Amino acid sequence: MKISQVAQKYGLSIDTVRYYEKAGLIDPVAKNESGRKVYQEKEMRRINFIKCMRQAGMSIENIKMYVDLFHEGLDTIPERKTILENQLKKLMHQQEELDNQIGFLEDKIANYEQTLVKREKARKEIENI
Repeated sequence: MKISQVAQKYGLSIDTVRYYEKAGLIDPVAKNESGRKVYQEKEMRRINFIKCMRQAGMSIENIKMYVDLFHEGLDTIPERKTILENQLKKLMHQQEELDNQIGFLEDKIANYEQTLVKREKARKEIENI
């Protein structure tokens, strides 16, 4: 797959895909006979992983650390798992904060709705007098 197709498939810019390779987040991509890079399933799985981790708020530095550990082999599984667990903890904390903010907004909206209902009742009472 060409870089433009990969970028489109994952909703990334071509520059971002190039950056991932330059930063060592994906392995160097093989070129075809005309010298153009051709992204294979392996690179696409890695790009998908990177995209998911970025959406989960993981820093490029932590993704790089994870990828470097991955290249070191199976002995690094506990360290890689810890990186993922730490990111999950951060996300869960963010979710808790969002839930609190959502609850606050819901309460505020309910308060406004009650105020509007009271005002409407009062207006109708005045009109009926």
